[in-house]
Amino acid sequence: MESKELLYTSYRLRELESLLPEGLPVAELHRVQEFVDTRDDVGLIAFLERLNLPPANRERLRIITEARPIALKIVALWREMPLRHEEIEAHYKQLQALKAQYDRCVPGRVGAESF
Repeated sequence: MESKELLYTSYRLRELESLLPEGLPVAELHRVQEFVDTRDDVGLIAFLERLNLPPANRERLRIITEARPIALKIVALWREMPLRHEEIEAHYKQLQALKAQYDRCVPGRVGAESF
């Protein structure tokens, strides 16, 4: 996952889905699919928070949860005129740092991509 992908809901949802433990009941899998279909990353985060996840997945969940409001702030800043480039850049740097943390939790991942 590139650091900028923490910015996008669809990528966060894909990563959140990858944290699901095996053996979930069908009803819970349907619930997860509803979160994905409605692009409800907040609902999926809340769902995952109540599960007994391995420590690495718990850390990945924490990082994605922390990245979400930063991503929303960047999107909001993009919509403002004039663009506040310095503030946007500062938030991107935060996402890069979170991406680097995320990659350390996932075997086979390399460090943060540059913008």
